[in-house]
Amino acid sequence: AYEPDGSLRSRSLPGAVLHDPAAAASRAVSIARDGRVRAADGTWLSIATDTLCIHGDTPGAAQIARAVRTALVAAGIEVRA
Repeated sequence: AYEPDGSLRSRSLPGAVLHDPAAAASRAVSIARDGRVRAADGTWLSIATDTLCIHGDTPGAAQIARAVRTALVAAGIEVRA
């Protein structure tokens, strides 16, 4: 998750880590296709990225990765690796 100033939200704060695969997939598509992400306060941030990272130490990381990949491909976004 991101703070309104564009910095990453501390993982110790509520809402910093997504555990729902569908929510993670939706956020990934928004970032990759639309170049924007909703900050922790609900505002939209413009964001430019070439890569997305899924932390392997997050519970359910494999399911999240599958959901993100499926959503990106369905949106016509090239996935490598």
